[in-house]
Amino acid sequence: MTAESIRVLECGLMEEAEPAVMRWKICPAKIFPKKAFFGWLIIIIVGFMISTTSLVLGLCLTAVLIATQATFLFSSTFSITEEGIVARYPLRKKEYTWKQIKRIKFFHDACYLFRRRKPSNLDGWSGIPVFYGENREAVIAAIQSHISGDVVT
Repeated sequence: MTAESIRVLECGLMEEAEPAVMRWKICPAKIFPKKAFFGWLIIIIVGFMISTTSLVLGLCLTAVLIATQATFLFSSTFSITEEGIVARYPLRKKEYTWKQIKRIKFFHDACYLFRRRKPSNLDGWSGIPVFYGENREAVIAAIQSHISGDVVT
């Protein structure tokens, strides 16, 4: 146990913590406020229209609409460590080790990490979208420094 991996808690107990190479939090709705406004507007209008027929159904379907857009509307936290990458979204958590990542696609606002070397219809379910936020270059450099040479980009 090294001094860097021990964190002293306020109550005096010690906890083993993995040191993060890089950690950041991002809310895409704050970056794109117009898109967020129209997204919420559509959710509210559709929820209201359905609620006029059935209140319970309207509330349930509004909750489903919000859940489908939760990654965009609410904050997500990303951590890059020596072991891999962890993405904590509002409703789920995804974690890949660097050995599991077989393919990466870099885009302007985000990159996508996949466990399959070839594109698949399952990429939307199994991949991890990593939003850069304000530190795009640092995130790309950190990811590229950890991936092996056989990863398809």
